[in-house]
Amino acid sequence: MAGDPPDFGAMYDADLKQRTAQLMRENPGISPEAAVKKAEAVLRANNPFIPPTHGCPVNDLPPELLAHIFQLGRKMDEEDDDEYDEYDEGVGLQDEWTDEEDGDSDADEEEEEEDEDVHMESPEKRTTALPEAAMPPDDSDEDEEEEADAPDLAFQVLVSHVCHAWREIALGTHTLWTTLQFGNHLNVEKAQAWLERAQGLPLDIYIDCTTVHGPDHDAEDEEMPPPTIPQQIAAAAAGFGIVLSFTSTATPDDAPQLEEPQPQPCIPLEDLIIIMDMITPHVQQWRLLEITVNYYSYMYEVLKRLALCPAAPLLEELGLYSYDETEEYETFQPADLATPFLPFHGIAPRLNNVALWGVHLAWDESLSLLQGLRELELAYHAKDVRPSFAALRAILDASPEIELLSLCLSGTTSDMEPFEVPSLRSLVLCYLESEYAKPFMRAVALPTLQELTLDLQEEDYTEFVTQLATPPPGETRSLLSKLTTLKLSGLPCSKTAAELVMSQLSGLQRIDLNAAAEEELRFFELLQQVEVGKPVYCPKLDTLRIAGVDGAAVRKLVAARKAAAAPVTRVLVSNRDFVDPKDEKWLRANVDELEFFEPSDSEEEVVDADDEMDEDDGS
Repeated sequence: MAGDPPDFGAMYDADLKQRTAQLMRENPGISPEAAVKKAEAVLRANNPFIPPTHGCPVNDLPPELLAHIFQLGRKMDEEDDDEYDEYDEGVGLQDEWTDEEDGDSDADEEEEEEDEDVHMESPEKRTTALPEAAMPPDDSDEDEEEEADAPDLAFQVLVSHVCHAWREIALGTHTLWTTLQFGNHLNVEKAQAWLERAQGLPLDIYIDCTTVHGPDHDAEDEEMPPPTIPQQIAAAAAGFGIVLSFTSTATPDDAPQLEEPQPQPCIPLEDLIIIMDMITPHVQQWRLLEITVNYYSYMYEVLKRLALCPAAPLLEELGLYSYDETEEYETFQPADLATPFLPFHGIAPRLNNVALWGVHLAWDESLSLLQGLRELELAYHAKDVRPSFAALRAILDASPEIELLSLCLSGTTSDMEPFEVPSLRSLVLCYLESEYAKPFMRAVALPTLQELTLDLQEEDYTEFVTQLATPPPGETRSLLSKLTTLKLSGLPCSKTAAELVMSQLSGLQRIDLNAAAEEELRFFELLQQVEVGKPVYCPKLDTLRIAGVDGAAVRKLVAARKAAAAPVTRVLVSNRDFVDPKDEKWLRANVDELEFFEPSDSEEEVVDADDEMDEDDGS
């Protein structure tokens, strides 16, 4: 079959027979056994899958070159972690690690203790899944199972275990050890070893307190008890084969319950405090600090310690994210944790990227900290802890090169006066009330804005849309007419307002649409509207990123714009939307590039909500 992989074993056997026959022809006196051995020696001499018998050529490379190779490997490893961070926390500092060194068995115990190596991999996340006995049988080979269970070492740890020479180079290349990710169960000694290896270089620190585990995460690999009868019934409902066992002597009082145990955080509050107390003495090395929590009580302890820190002279990026769920956005809750803090005594001269989600500062006192910014994200702030207009304007005025401003259920609460942000290239407005969005956009002048992201919900934003499409006083072009990129996840408005928006996008090159809701679907439909004697909307559009429609609809749009001489050349489709293989084949033949992407959480929420409404309508 044309698609079958090559059979290297058969190819080797054929070459061996050919060379053996040739040797016997050229050497009539040679025995068949000797000819086979000689032929094998020739074939093995240049085989890259067989280690050389006289040393290892890679060890002839200069240590500087090997160190550079290690750096490239670490970078690729971290890029993979970013892509699959939902399943792997990457270089996490937690329990499992090892110090086994091949080729270095003569090291004394003291040296081994000093050089103990951190096993920087995510421990198996034990969830509340059914016991193995209730799951369908696994027919994979034992070797594959062992490989899947093997620890996934970070690249720099892996190369440090190859041999003594590589270990010396890896441990001596301090830039390999400058990214610390705390995402699972903490082991202080290992984390301190990682810090020591950085040798004072700038540190990128990530602390994720949102990962959770089941109650039995410390359990050793012991025999799993048979599933309870309710578990077996649940497995049957999921489509798994079961064998009911009625040998249990359970009574109504001690009968197994269906309630699942509550997951626990991998990093509890006491461990977060230990981490903060461990890294704050190194604050002068911090280049990036990103902390993510589920509860503001955690963030409060972080803020208290950041307020005690001296200046952070190398800090460039600060991200503080609190995902504490609340429906209260008038006043901050819990009220006893509302105290605002000033991190780093207001001194971080290199700080340029700041993201504060559900986290507020002492805004007026923080003006010395929040200056010279390039990106600022403010999100999910109760109204009583938002910055005043004077504070927000002072931050923007003190950041003459700011390029991105994101306001998501945040902003200011006081009256606004006209002001200009001449350097801003990208603006994000999410979950803002119309009565806030309108005066904000009326007050701010954005002469160089190129990218606008809107995710506005639960109101009619027709007046706001009309305002965006109207040229500001003293100008002849609207803000929309200057955009090259527009991202719409939510913009409820009238059909006339939607048409007005589209008519203004004469320079638009890329549009990102979440068309799951009816209001946003209207924008998608306008993109394919072609009328004789009328110009097509968005004539310069070349890139479409779409979620919420199927492949047939995307194909129809591409065909319509191609017929109108305004072709889309690059299409990105949500992998949650159905695309028939025929439509995919057609799209690949009619656009330069077709990709499938994983939708963001907000995009999935809109799609799920739309699906639920469809089910309700059909019931």
